[in-house]
Amino acid sequence: MSLALIQESAKEVRRLAIAGSPLAVGDFRLKKLIAPLEQAGAKVPVFAQVARSISDLVNGKEADSAAHLLGLSTLLNAILYTQGQSGAEAEFAELEMFSAKSPTTQTPARVLKPIIEALTSTGSGRFEIVKSAVERGAFNDLRLIEPTIRALNDNYPELADLVAEKILPAYGSAIVPLLKKHLVLKGKKSDARRLRILHELDPAGTIELCKTALEDGSPDVKAAAIVCLGRHEDCLPLVLEQTNSKNKSLRAAALEALAAHDRPDITTLFTELIKGKALDILARPLRAIRNQLVLKSLLDEGQRVFDLLLKGDSEQNPRYFEILNCLEQRKDAASEAFLLTCFNQCEKLARLKAPKNLPIAGADLMDRLASLLCYIGTPQALEAVLAKRDVLPLTAFPQVARCALRSWTADKVYQEFAPLLEQKKGAGKDKGDEIQRVIVASRWDDDSRFQVMDDEPDSVESQDLKKVEWDPRWLEAAIKGDRQTIVCCLAKPGHKGALTYLVRLLESKKVDQSGLVVQALARSQYPKVTDLFLDLVARKTKKASYLDYEGMLLFESARRLPAADLPKLEAFVPKLDEKFTDLYLEAIAPLRPTSQTD
Repeated sequence: MSLALIQESAKEVRRLAIAGSPLAVGDFRLKKLIAPLEQAGAKVPVFAQVARSISDLVNGKEADSAAHLLGLSTLLNAILYTQGQSGAEAEFAELEMFSAKSPTTQTPARVLKPIIEALTSTGSGRFEIVKSAVERGAFNDLRLIEPTIRALNDNYPELADLVAEKILPAYGSAIVPLLKKHLVLKGKKSDARRLRILHELDPAGTIELCKTALEDGSPDVKAAAIVCLGRHEDCLPLVLEQTNSKNKSLRAAALEALAAHDRPDITTLFTELIKGKALDILARPLRAIRNQLVLKSLLDEGQRVFDLLLKGDSEQNPRYFEILNCLEQRKDAASEAFLLTCFNQCEKLARLKAPKNLPIAGADLMDRLASLLCYIGTPQALEAVLAKRDVLPLTAFPQVARCALRSWTADKVYQEFAPLLEQKKGAGKDKGDEIQRVIVASRWDDDSRFQVMDDEPDSVESQDLKKVEWDPRWLEAAIKGDRQTIVCCLAKPGHKGALTYLVRLLESKKVDQSGLVVQALARSQYPKVTDLFLDLVARKTKKASYLDYEGMLLFESARRLPAADLPKLEAFVPKLDEKFTDLYLEAIAPLRPTSQTD
């Protein structure tokens, strides 16, 4: 007899055994095997018995699914072991054993699949998938160790860095042999990441390895070794030697490592370097350094250069810009006082043109000063920026808007900025676009897997924006100005104007981000939102070879749909191309009762 149907059934049963028996109830892949098995059962009775077992499983209750799945698996194995090939020719070998921290979650295979694909493939949207998995704790699963280590070689550096900094160290020292196995001292950035993880997991045990890497490694690996050795007081002489290296990246790594230590020789080194010609490699270490003598040297140099700028010496523009970069992320009183003194005279910088071959004009310096004061965020800093809003360049408007939100009343913010939403060209449109970005950042859901803003969702600024109360009139202004994204963010139940606008938007097929519209309609309690969602999914996946970023955002919106529409959403599964099925099922999983998703 032909075993193709039995083998296919066994394959699906194995999949469900990994994913969890509750997911077998209603599984469409098993359902489609019942009819051909019943037909084959007319000649071979055991096929009919398999069909009955599958029917009992997929049409039964979740409480009985484990017993039914076990019975079906036992029957299929019995058939395969008696009628099919049950072994393979190979040599015996001892398996490698590694002890690791026990996982605290049991992640379904359907959830693991898109994560593994994101770690091991190419294409857009992968970073968001992995980042979301980190935030959900999905990586606390041993099956992800190997593909995660492979991702250290990913050609998208942000993804590889995320893996190195947030994921792999959590597995503990058990992965040390796996990292050492593929470490190449003459290698590239992926090997530098391996070395840093190894040192983080075993600081004392990797000192000699780091010293060897400093001697024989490639520039990337040497830079990583410098960072690691800089955390050991007795290794600082080696790090100090690298401040004279001919390689600029090694000098930068050494200075950044030394900035964490407050020693007289390090203070002298930085004080002398501040007087030098180039400050670009000092930016990162000086942002972190806390030595008051070093800070005073930097501020004194900043004041000297600023005085030259006031005299019209535009050749000092790049030098002053480098000094401001060194003050980024600093909130100490001395830095704030220096910045306020300069900013109060910033209109005098507007006339400064950019020097030859260096595109940094006075307007760029004004923008940078406003940005630093906005980050400091004290009342006097915010007030200073707002007081100069009419003389600041257009590029500084994002800082003006954010300072206003933190200082003004909701009514004043509306009166000042709402007219910008109707501007269709020029500086007015650019300012209106910035207001839109700010509104989106303030209303974007924290639990969403995908961000539509550049702002870091966990930053202090982003969290401050979440607290903003927008005047109710903004929604009408957004509709009038045809600002789709703002309407999506501010739409609420009972607002007929917003509901009509969003439905017409989808019907016109001119929507930019359909996922946001679906979320807005769901939040507005539109009764036909699920039907619109399914129509959009059908259009988006038709003849598509993969799901792009907008498609993933559309799938993400499924969790906002009414839970009562779950049967309708599940009935749509057989209409989907199989390559989108797992992503779709994962998207609607939050709508299921907890007992079905565990």
